[in-house]
Amino acid sequence: MTARQQAIFTLDELAAYLKVGKRTLYRLAAHGEIPAFKVGGTWRFRQSEIDRWINDQIQAGRKKEVIRTDEQPRSAEHSVSSGSTVRRRRQTE
Repeated sequence: MTARQQAIFTLDELAAYLKVGKRTLYRLAAHGEIPAFKVGGTWRFRQSEIDRWINDQIQAGRKKEVIRTDEQPRSAEHSVSSGSTVRRRRQTE
């Protein structure tokens, strides 16, 4: 696809494309969390950049899932190398 053929979305069009609210998109664009640019004070979005952003979000979500499954649940007890269990107690003064 050449630069002239790239689709450019308005806020309304991208909201329909992503099936999210316009306020959500406006907030994301204003905070620089989604690729966007302004033309005459209104937000515009390049489809190719949005599609790349979607893929990046998917990959980031997958990485978080892997991290969560690798984590061990933590409790007030933890094992000591000798095999005994130590309980932490709150010290009072």
